[in-house]
Amino acid sequence: MVKLKIIVTGASGFIGSSLVKKLSLAGHDVMGLTRSSDKKYLNNNIQWITADLALPVTYKDKVQSFQPNVVIHLAWQDIPDFSLIKSKSNLNQSIDFLSLILEMKSCKKILVSGSCFEYNNQNGSCKESDINSANNHFTWAKLSLYSWLLMKCDEKNISLGWMRFFYVYGPGQRPESLIPTIFLSLKNKKLPPLNNPNNANDYVFIDDVVNSLCFGVTHKISSGIFNIGSGFSTSVLDILRRAESIVLESNILTKKLEKIAMKSATKTNFWADISKAKKELNWTPKTSIDRGLNKTWLDLNS
Repeated sequence: MVKLKIIVTGASGFIGSSLVKKLSLAGHDVMGLTRSSDKKYLNNNIQWITADLALPVTYKDKVQSFQPNVVIHLAWQDIPDFSLIKSKSNLNQSIDFLSLILEMKSCKKILVSGSCFEYNNQNGSCKESDINSANNHFTWAKLSLYSWLLMKCDEKNISLGWMRFFYVYGPGQRPESLIPTIFLSLKNKKLPPLNNPNNANDYVFIDDVVNSLCFGVTHKISSGIFNIGSGFSTSVLDILRRAESIVLESNILTKKLEKIAMKSATKTNFWADISKAKKELNWTPKTSIDRGLNKTWLDLNS
């Protein structure tokens, strides 16, 4: 294995905290940028930097001294605030940070967390070749960043992996997110508040997402978009059914919701076409929805 110097932004977040641990244990030198001052996972291969991307002075000198070979940009502040002000702020911060990286001759690869929300398609398979346009401030900011960065990376001969994550779940996710909300309601033997139980999305487990980034680091890639999902959709109602079986070993609450769901329409049912990631990254998701939900429940209940 070639030992690399890797910078990760958003390093203490849901995805970032698992990623820096895996990369460091693999022997790479990792610099983790985070706004949080809480204690993080520590080993000799991780250098933690408390930095705010809104203030380049907090990271510029340290990043330049580190001279990374690979940069993984996960930071996007204050999700789920997708307002124009917040989206513009995140876009500008990302451009400022990545402009610094683009001037470093040491950097040969940049991986960025995209989002399935960039797709206009709400039904069927989503392919990287789909033509999309912004339909809200968040997607406008993400698509703008991708367009600019693809152009700049081409100029600098840097590989760009734009990793479009679908619905990531697992240990460490925000309690307000869908799956933790379902589990915590079931723990109290209550039916969770679900507005669109028939909607189906592509849920991908955190370990598989982290592995996709690690594969992106170690594999030679052509610049472009990579879908990172399970490759199939699962309805909210089905998530509830599986979760109730785990927590309560029953389906009583699910049957109550089924009666309500009969009166509501299915607004979304989409999933990732992951054939490109399989081919170019040699990556495929390993965690079934049942196994992922069991791991998530064990973490929440510990």
